[in-house]
Amino acid sequence: MKQPYLILLVLICSFFISCSSGDQATSDQSIDGLEIIKVDLSEARAGKLSEFFEPEIEYIWLKDDSGNGLIGRDIPQIFFHEDRIYVLEIFGCKCIQIFDRSGKYLNKIRSYGEGPGEYLDFDDAIIRNDEIMLVGIFPRKMMWFSLEGKFLREQKVPDQFGSVAFSDSDKRYYFYSSAFAQDEFFIKSVNETFEDTVKAIPFDPELYYGMYSDRSNLQNSNGRVYLSRPFQDTIYYTDQGQFIPKLIFDFGKYGQSQDELKRIDEDPDMLKQMDFFNNRAKLYLGTIWYVTENQLYAKMSYEKESYNIFFTRDDQKPHVIKGEFINDLNESLHISSFYHQFSDGKTGSTIPGKELFKLLQKKKAELGQDGFEEYLRGKGKNFAQAAFAAKDSENPVLIVYTIKK
Repeated sequence: MKQPYLILLVLICSFFISCSSGDQATSDQSIDGLEIIKVDLSEARAGKLSEFFEPEIEYIWLKDDSGNGLIGRDIPQIFFHEDRIYVLEIFGCKCIQIFDRSGKYLNKIRSYGEGPGEYLDFDDAIIRNDEIMLVGIFPRKMMWFSLEGKFLREQKVPDQFGSVAFSDSDKRYYFYSSAFAQDEFFIKSVNETFEDTVKAIPFDPELYYGMYSDRSNLQNSNGRVYLSRPFQDTIYYTDQGQFIPKLIFDFGKYGQSQDELKRIDEDPDMLKQMDFFNNRAKLYLGTIWYVTENQLYAKMSYEKESYNIFFTRDDQKPHVIKGEFINDLNESLHISSFYHQFSDGKTGSTIPGKELFKLLQKKKAELGQDGFEEYLRGKGKNFAQAAFAAKDSENPVLIVYTIKK
């Protein structure tokens, strides 16, 4: 790592301006590599989990021995690294709780305060070179901790970044922050030594951006960073600081103009705004999405109806799933979306232990004693073990699905 103030100097002074998204979209590279996802809601159907996920569902009860249950707090990010689970609690304890892969509580990263080695808030974190890097910190700086939670160092920065990702394919960090003026950019990236700063994705006054969390805009898949934003129709991937259009949604007659979104957003009547975005707006890409080498998933809504869009990249085929999925893997709880991207190739959701146990009891009532005992010996074994173990707990159980390759 460079000496103090180097990162600050680089981020302020040293950068190259990338192409705009419009310019990039006309390049030979982007045209040749585009994947077009045609979404026809008239073809929406019921969906089964087995279509998109491997048979085994993993359940991990996060056992916090401190007595401070995680339930009731917004858990925006959970990620796996080697044999550990890191849980970002941005609005609760403002910390990162660390568990082993069985769910046993190990430690936490919490340095709340205003002095050196402390923070008042943070927005995101990544693991790189066996260190945890926190960004979006107030006051503005980046901080590094060991994998066990020990503070290592910090560096002041001029910008308040909302999210960060590292690309193994081009060995660059990508920092996302909201832009509000025409001369501002959404992305700053630097190389491994925090030099060669590149700005990308300029603010476009013709587009609607809204006020959404930056945290889910950048995702890492198979060593490459992808970018998506709510109410936009294009997913980009990174290449040496540039963002190349890769996956584009074609909504046909279900599409919605950016002009309409901007007009509604500028309406001073907040009730009208809420009605539009809750009941009539077409949510192209929301904050719930993932992309892998073989599959793209995005959550969207259209006139109060909820849809899950899958795109299988090997055969370039879209799948529009309406409402909840049929859980044909272990016939436990159904799921309507996949909120957490735990790691490359794994996605899922969380549920309090007490609620999971209630679902198990409901399953018992449906099957009867003999059927229930057979279910416990078969496909319901993992579900039942987690539910019995966490039956009195308010802490979450992670429900982990492995994406089909």
